[in-house]
Amino acid sequence: MAGGTRWGAAAVAYRAWLLLTVAQHVKGVVSRDPIFLAEIQNQTVSEGRNVRFACRVDNLGSHKVAWIHYENSAILTVSNHVITRNDRITVSRDKRQNTYYLHIRNVRETDTGKYMCQINTASAMTIAGYLTVVVPPDIVDNESSNDVIAQEGSDIKLRCRAKGSPRPIVTWKREDGQHIAINKSTTVLEYQGEVLRLSKVNRMDMGAYLCIASNGHPPTVSKRILVSVDFPPMLWIPHQLIGANRGKTVVLECFTEAHPTSLNYWTRGDGNMIYDSMKYRIENRVGNPDYKIHMLLTVRYLEEDDFGTYRCVAKNPRGETDGTIKIYDSGPPPTSPPPPTTEAEVFEKINNQVWDRSENRTRKRPNPQAVSDLNGEGEELDLRDQERSLNLPAISPSSGSRGASHLYPLAGLAGAACLLWARRF
Repeated sequence: MAGGTRWGAAAVAYRAWLLLTVAQHVKGVVSRDPIFLAEIQNQTVSEGRNVRFACRVDNLGSHKVAWIHYENSAILTVSNHVITRNDRITVSRDKRQNTYYLHIRNVRETDTGKYMCQINTASAMTIAGYLTVVVPPDIVDNESSNDVIAQEGSDIKLRCRAKGSPRPIVTWKREDGQHIAINKSTTVLEYQGEVLRLSKVNRMDMGAYLCIASNGHPPTVSKRILVSVDFPPMLWIPHQLIGANRGKTVVLECFTEAHPTSLNYWTRGDGNMIYDSMKYRIENRVGNPDYKIHMLLTVRYLEEDDFGTYRCVAKNPRGETDGTIKIYDSGPPPTSPPPPTTEAEVFEKINNQVWDRSENRTRKRPNPQAVSDLNGEGEELDLRDQERSLNLPAISPSSGSRGASHLYPLAGLAGAACLLWARRF
């Protein structure tokens, strides 16, 4: 009813305007025809902004200026009066410049179109400007896909509906930067279109897909759609047979792939489940992508009961798999004398090593007392030759003394050996 009243009032005003025009021409009131002084500039603005059209007229006389929205066939204003009920539209006049202004506040996409400035001459004079209202892109969530879960080998269709003015372009990308596998023979880095179809997906297709909408007017918007591909567990064992000595620590490894994430655990050959303890340490490391798991079982200080078969098990709602690893006893460890523990044993070992490394040993190791008393020149020469063969540090010749206080600084076992020889001489 209100709409009918509005259009009725507009029609009445327009008829009155036309009657006035006819009456003016009949009476010969108009002496000169009006003219437009300038073109109306086209305008492009973002939704929500304000615009103003200017219509400059000369020789208007008693004629009237009206603004009309051509696409809507709507009379907006006549002279200084607003005809439309749209409260966002107003009109103003600058008499000095003979200009009529049409103002539109908070423009909307529906305001797009041609706006005509018309003078009510016998043959109506018209000039027009075009308004383009641009709307940044927006993704219509309820008309777009949400996260998708599919079984390996099935087909997937992703949809991304975007609106805006001009119409947005939708581009698909993978969040991880990988190529999109459209089918077995076609892969692309980007795909354009509101609908993305993936044929016979596998676990490599799993991940986040981004649909990005843009129309040249910021901001660009996007939506993240997570694609999950379910498949039963798969398992790979790098070493199925491990040999070790008793007392050693070994690490068993299994690599699994599964989605949804599998339940992973270890058992012994008798089927008993293994838990974290002083004997065992269990660790699951998440790989990349996260459907890969590295299973680790550390067995500490092997004993007789620890040799045998171990099983790594992975299961999820899609299936179950397992693998076996055997630890066997590789034999007793090699025997070796224990290291010296006392200072006397250390010096004894060094002394023996010095004599054992002699270049030309022709007799038994001399008595330490005999060596220290220098009972023979041959004995002294033999010891000095051995010192040279071992590259032992020389005694300072300036004092003539063979005391330990005149030795050069020594370090480690070599220092201990030289200190022992100095004391004996």
